[in-house]
Order: sequence, then C-alpha cells, then structure tokens
Amino acid sequence: MRERLQVCVIADNVVGMEPEKREQLSAGARHVHHTIVPILESIDAIVYAAIGCVFLVAALGMLGYSLTNFRANLHASGFALAVVALVNDLLLVMIIMEVLRTIISYLQEHGTSLQPFLFIAAISATRRILAIGAQMNVAGGSLSPDKFREAMIDLSANAGAILAIAVALYLLARNPAPEMSV
Repeated sequence: MRERLQVCVIADNVVGMEPEKREQLSAGARHVHHTIVPILESIDAIVYAAIGCVFLVAALGMLGYSLTNFRANLHASGFALAVVALVNDLLLVMIIMEVLRTIISYLQEHGTSLQPFLFIAAISATRRILAIGAQMNVAGGSLSPDKFREAMIDLSANAGAILAIAVALYLLARNPAPEMSV
C-alpha cells in the first residue's frame, strides 16, 4: 500500500510539474508515470469491481435468506421475534450495500470519504442492539445477573457508539472535508 501511495504521489507530482522540471526527471520516473501507473490503476479498478460484484451477490443472497428465514421464524418463534430477526438480517443487507456504494463511489471518483463508514458503523451498532434485545426477549426472566449486566454494558457501549457517530456525522455535515484521493 505504501509503495502504491508513493507511486501515486510521484505521478501527481509529475503531472503538476512545469515542463522544464518534468524533462529533468530520470527516464525511469517518466517510464513509471506513463506505463506502470496506468496499468496499476487499471488492475486496481478491476479488483475493486470484482469485489463489488461479490458484495452484490452476497447482498442478494442475504436478502433471499432473510425472506425465507422470516417465514420459518414466524412459525417457530412467533411474529415479534421473527420481525426482529428480519430487521437484523435486513440491516446486514444494508451494511453490505453501503460497502458496495463506497466501492462504486471509489471507482467513479477515485476517492473516498469518511461518511459511508460512519453510516456502516451506525447500522452495525443498531444491529447489535437489536440482537441483544432479541436475546433478552427470548431468555425472558431467566437471565443470570452476570449475563444481564453484560447485556446492559453491551447495550450501553453500542448506544454510546451511535451517539458518537451521530456527533461525527453532524460535524462532518457542518464542515465537510475535501475528499481524499487514494
């Protein structure tokens, strides 16, 4: 990764250079800039596109599983728990789609921002809260004091994470940073 960033920095510096200085660069640096960097960028785009396709297939598969599993859960555990499980599964699909959206954005703009990752983190924390709530609901009053304390700590940590993410999103909206090109 470090070498890639160095090559990109060198390439950016070459592009922004005055023609006289560009001619002073070694033949090796010009060769890297004109042949190797475009090849690396093409391979990078191909790998990201392949990963995006895998994420799309995973999201579609998880969506199908969620709907099928909802029907089974409806009969096995009742409507309330089946809905909680469905929402939990659908939030996972949303996480996968947010990662896919980040990949698409990277391929289109050759850069990324912090905001999509904050959305993914917020959805993940919400998912965990729902999972804990479902576990506590299933256990009913049979939770030991230690398990109850662990669940409350977990819920508090995830709620705190969601609040911190909300503050970060608010601050980003008030003062958007320029997008970083990678």
